[in-house]
Amino acid sequence: MAQNNELFTTRMRKATRKIHSVSDALVNAKFAISLRDEAVWGGGLFVFYHIFEFLEGAKERLNIPDYNKLFTHKILYRKHAFEEDLTHYLGPDWSSIPKSAALENYLEHLQNLERENPKLLMAYVYHLYLGLLSGGQILSKKRKMFGDGSNKENEYCDKVTDFNGFDINQLKNDFKTAMNEIADKMSEVEKEQFIEESNQVFLMNNLIVNSVGGQSKVLYNLLYKTTAVLLLFVGVVVAYKMHK
Repeated sequence: MAQNNELFTTRMRKATRKIHSVSDALVNAKFAISLRDEAVWGGGLFVFYHIFEFLEGAKERLNIPDYNKLFTHKILYRKHAFEEDLTHYLGPDWSSIPKSAALENYLEHLQNLERENPKLLMAYVYHLYLGLLSGGQILSKKRKMFGDGSNKENEYCDKVTDFNGFDINQLKNDFKTAMNEIADKMSEVEKEQFIEESNQVFLMNNLIVNSVGGQSKVLYNLLYKTTAVLLLFVGVVVAYKMHK
């Protein structure tokens, strides 16, 4: 039983820790090797774009005060930032790319929630936007560090993880504060339902992340380049010894 003075966001973090850790490991394994491949990165953006687009659209369709309250700053809206990145990485026809079965199932689940229990959509808003402000920032920094670096002068800056100089920690704190204030008005049953749906958020995220392809191609390219460098090095050493 959670203590009365425990923040709801802390309670959620504890209750979702196990599935959250699995999700983090999957994302790192899936995208770490893909940091150099724009198509794979674009594939990841593609699946999450549809989720963020749905959640932002639901805000306008539902106009529920608590749902609106979670969007503490206009800078949190990410739909257009996603679209700009997708055009860069996947080309102007990215919207014609077919959705995976996992993504279709995710969207169907969100549609059902919107009809039957729309307040539970806030679990998706909370965890996904907080994820973008946390792990999303880390991935963005890794991309800058480990990209191919072939054209630094014209290097593209990802828009979806760029919050125009806003203090990220402040955005996260305001976001958590809003969530806790909303939870203060929930019954214990509603809180338990929210936490249960929070676990579902990470499960659904894992399924769509797993549907993103391209890792084999990236690994092949990486191994090919590594092997070429190694062979070149061996060749130099052999030539040096022959002419020594």
